Amino acid sequence: HLYPDIPLPMSISSLDAFKALPRPFMSALTPPERLRVLEAFMYLDFASKGTKLPRDLQLRAYLAVKAGNDLLVRSGTGSGKTLAMILPVVSLPKGKVVITVSPLRLIQDNHVVEFTKYGIPSIAINSYTSDDPALWKVSLSNHSVYRHYSVSPEQCGPFQGHIPRFAKLLHDPKWVKHVAMLQIDEAHFIKTAGQAKGKEAAFRDLGERLRVHLPATATCSAFSASMPPSVMDLLTKTLRMNPAKTVKLELTTNRPNLVRAVIPMIGLINNFTNLHFLIPTSCPPNFVLPKSMVFLDNKRKAAQLARYLNAQLPPALALRKPFRHYHSSMSKHYLEDTVDQFKGPAGDVRCLIATESASNGFDVPDISLIVLFGVPKTEFEDDQRGGRGGRDGRECLVLTIAERWAYYNSAENDPQHVPGKKERRTEPTVIAYACSKGCRRQFLARHNNDKTPLALHFCGLFCCDNDDPNFDVSRYLIGPLLKSKHSDSDSELPPRKPRKKYRPVAQRPEIAEALLEWRTSVHAKDSVAKNFPMTYILDDASVTLLARELPRSFRIPADITTFLEETAEWHAAHALNILSVIRLYDHQL
Repeated sequence: HLYPDIPLPMSISSLDAFKALPRPFMSALTPPERLRVLEAFMYLDFASKGTKLPRDLQLRAYLAVKAGNDLLVRSGTGSGKTLAMILPVVSLPKGKVVITVSPLRLIQDNHVVEFTKYGIPSIAINSYTSDDPALWKVSLSNHSVYRHYSVSPEQCGPFQGHIPRFAKLLHDPKWVKHVAMLQIDEAHFIKTAGQAKGKEAAFRDLGERLRVHLPATATCSAFSASMPPSVMDLLTKTLRMNPAKTVKLELTTNRPNLVRAVIPMIGLINNFTNLHFLIPTSCPPNFVLPKSMVFLDNKRKAAQLARYLNAQLPPALALRKPFRHYHSSMSKHYLEDTVDQFKGPAGDVRCLIATESASNGFDVPDISLIVLFGVPKTEFEDDQRGGRGGRDGRECLVLTIAERWAYYNSAENDPQHVPGKKERRTEPTVIAYACSKGCRRQFLARHNNDKTPLALHFCGLFCCDNDDPNFDVSRYLIGPLLKSKHSDSDSELPPRKPRKKYRPVAQRPEIAEALLEWRTSVHAKDSVAKNFPMTYILDDASVTLLARELPRSFRIPADITTFLEETAEWHAAHALNILSVIRLYDHQL
């Protein structure tokens, strides 16, 4: 009697999995809940064409949402949170829609792909979404066209002096009444990036900006791998969740196949020889670099580091540029091409030098090494960056190269120490992790309030660098570690280069204005470009960089393309015209 009769056809694998559900799990459910579990199996079996089976997390999330409850899910990276978001949507009746708020464009694009794969028509709503009136008046305002909207936070309310089109939809009662669910992915961003900053809208007021406009029957679910009690409390308040009607699913955040280690940085962050272990000591023909990711917090240094590492490779391997930088200021075409090359098993890109934009929602299964070049500013960032590795279940090293003030905890151990800017912005928890002499897995479990039986489980030879005297980080690396007899000095650094000269500050606004006028003109005249944001042509950061370069820095169009690290397609369309704008200005000086 615990296993209801099957009212609709199911695949053999799905039927067997349903009947094999643990008896304690089923016996704890009411008869209506058992029918819900069966329903979840049937819907997922149909949507995935018999290729997917719901796991414990997805079933419990499905039961909570279908009962009309709000939901908080804390679960480690790679545990199936995305499918837990998709499953309730698959079962929605015709005419109902779902809004998923995601802080990064990469996550939104991933959601569109994943939801669409399960038969849920989806669209990403962000600054790159077309302004074509036909799209908004017909496709978006008509709830039957799209059932899932993956939305960036700033699109939910006033932003940079105007009201986005999606925010206007939220004030349309005829459209809003069809919203059945609100989902927040990577919900820890509400705490870590929730305050308004410069021109960026606050993420923390989503209750006022979004949920207040939705039907009272619409449920709200928040998902994250970084959800300690302080974040859970903030989410409950911010998203207007009723504690009596909120289900909390707190699974382990531990990834048993991750091995964590910390080593001191030799010199400063501009000493790229710290990363020579990414270069193989020998390189036989057809050698393929293992996949890895390096995280650091500076976009310019990310590009410099990628060029530096490629230059250390043998010529045949360097030609393929296996080290590529990845950050949010690059063109959409470059980012998509780089990700495709990195995800593919035979792609040329083997190591991404990335900033924060790749630390959330970046799902590549076969990454065997994660390097944090410099400590992150928050422990949330540490969790997310480390979580990009080992998603195929194989062992992966998460190596932090910590600045000496963090590794040696200079603030406490050196009375004469004066903290720098980054140290002042870094959470004490991060410094405590970097200088810890105890088990790092246990440290992270305490931080995340992970009291589950699996919190300290590991499946490799070692738990972390502090748990076994035989641990040697070199066994995970293809090249030698940088050694120094004076690791707390800057003696390993090359002599400081003369400061680069730039165009006089007084000239920069005029040339920037000329470039912006050119961009506006191209955007208005090009029948394809006008359907996309002007930043597709030339983003504001690139305008600033071009405007500060000395006169005659660019001799040929290729100099522009190389300087901005753009694609061949972009070069053919825009490089010559940009060079002409700059030359005309310089000629008039």
